[in-house]
Amino acid sequence: MLFSKSNLIHSGNLLKKPVSLRRRLLFLVVICWIVPVLILFLFMSLYYRKSIMDKTETLMEESLKNFTTFHSQKVDEAIIISKKTSYELIIEKAWKRLKAGDISDAEFYRVVIGNLKSKYYNDNRFIISVFYLSDYPDRLYYTSRKPTGYINTYKEEVKEEANKITAEDTSDAHIKIINGKIYIIRNLYTTTNYTKFGTLVVELNTGKLFEGISLNKDYGFGFFINDTDSMVLYDKKSENEMIAPILKKLEQKYSKHKNRKMDKVEDSIYTALIYQQKFDDYHLGAVLIANKNTIYSELIALSYIMILIFLIIIPVFIYMLYFIARHITAPMGRMIEASKEMEQGKIGMQIEGEPMPNAEFAYLSDSFNRMSSEVKYLFDYAYNEKLARKEAKIIALQSQINPHFLNNTLEMMNWQARMAGDAAVSKMIEALGTLLDYSMDRSNKRLINLAEELRCADAYFYIISMRFGQRLRVEKEVDQTLLQLPVPQLILQPILENAVVHGIEAVKSGTIKLKVYKENGNVILQVINSGKRMSNEDVDRVKEILEGKTGSIPNGKGKHISLGIRNVNERIKLIYGDEYGLTILPFDESYTVSTIIIPFEMPLDSEKGKLLNNILNNPNYK
Repeated sequence: MLFSKSNLIHSGNLLKKPVSLRRRLLFLVVICWIVPVLILFLFMSLYYRKSIMDKTETLMEESLKNFTTFHSQKVDEAIIISKKTSYELIIEKAWKRLKAGDISDAEFYRVVIGNLKSKYYNDNRFIISVFYLSDYPDRLYYTSRKPTGYINTYKEEVKEEANKITAEDTSDAHIKIINGKIYIIRNLYTTTNYTKFGTLVVELNTGKLFEGISLNKDYGFGFFINDTDSMVLYDKKSENEMIAPILKKLEQKYSKHKNRKMDKVEDSIYTALIYQQKFDDYHLGAVLIANKNTIYSELIALSYIMILIFLIIIPVFIYMLYFIARHITAPMGRMIEASKEMEQGKIGMQIEGEPMPNAEFAYLSDSFNRMSSEVKYLFDYAYNEKLARKEAKIIALQSQINPHFLNNTLEMMNWQARMAGDAAVSKMIEALGTLLDYSMDRSNKRLINLAEELRCADAYFYIISMRFGQRLRVEKEVDQTLLQLPVPQLILQPILENAVVHGIEAVKSGTIKLKVYKENGNVILQVINSGKRMSNEDVDRVKEILEGKTGSIPNGKGKHISLGIRNVNERIKLIYGDEYGLTILPFDESYTVSTIIIPFEMPLDSEKGKLLNNILNNPNYK
């Protein structure tokens, strides 16, 4: 049951695949970049826009109310002044005296004109003042701040409207807007028996009417009084034909029954307000007209800014996607593919092609390539070095007959020789035993001290010297400071055997010289032997043997020797690198020199040196 449960858990973990880094990065970009920008965009385009529009509309309403209050006060003041004409009784008394015959027409004219001048001519809030008797509407008494001919304007524009009011039985002040000019028309009655005796008409100075108030220049102001037949506009720029449609809509909103009522109308170009208020003598409809492009200029600027931001965001977002794909997902994909190929057995494969787009992935790529090379090196080294060592042992064993049996037998023979007092035989047996024991490598070491390798060479020299006697002279030049230098095992014995078989055996007497010395940071192990001089064909054949070319080693006598020297060369190159190894070349007329070059000290700062040092110092690695 426990096994089944663990399998189920393991299967569940396999089914739940982790989310790819690319998706997480895209999600992060959306969350950290796009979402805040969208929130800002929505805030500015919705809330901020509405806030600006609401504040602007509130400001427009307040401005229109202030405009209404100010101008209604101006009109009321003018109406009060017109009513004072009745309260002061000057014209009324003069009319009564004229009617009684106490004064002449000329005297009446003087009194009326004097009163009109004192009340209206001297007050720059009025342009013209006109009085006429109800019984004689064509006999006009007037004062004017305009040239003398201005009275004709009155006759053409106002007289008819004034006569209509004269015909009415009312003392109310009538406010009339005629061709953009404001008139106050009221009938005058006697204070005693309430008898209508005349009509007063005054024209207000619109310039003074609008004077003294500071209005927003972005707005166009105007007003209706009592009807929509005519309108007074404050800003002449508003007299543009383009506002005709919006004025038509405002007129449709006007009604004498509305009091303190604000209405709004708009079209594609303008936004307009009309504020209506009832007063004692008139009904006022004040209007405000504003161009949307002007009052909402901030919103237009905001729109342009948002469009600009949007236009910037799009390429930035595209670049971010490109950046992620180019600098993260693409190189990561290359490394993943390389890892998969490594898993499939392509040991040593390298990430090649286009350089990595950034320093981080360049470092990872270089690290991967180094790791791949190191893995291949370790694999090749472990495999080939084991094969080479195994082959070296086989070669060594092939040169002997049943080494274990011989070793045991030699021990018995050495004991017998000592018992018989034959020191020479005992020494030969010991030398042969040393050679056999060294060849079998019971300790399974890769590197040994140079002193141990030389001890094996001395044993071989002793046995060969006993064989050849006076025919062989052995010389040694060894730098004693190098005796503790670690060297590969079994690298001298195959070369010495090659020197004997191909050199000493071919002559009546010969010399083998072993030299060990240090030169240019390397350790040189040389075996120089006399004998038959190597021909060019011999040099080429030996070179092919050392390089391991197929078919370079013939069957028959000397095969195991050729295998031995090739094995030495391969192992040195495996351990130290291709720049090191074994060479066999002719020297002088009748000498052959076999040279092994190894480094005095493997540089541990190199990757290969570190790997080799770890392998060689690991006692568990076989």
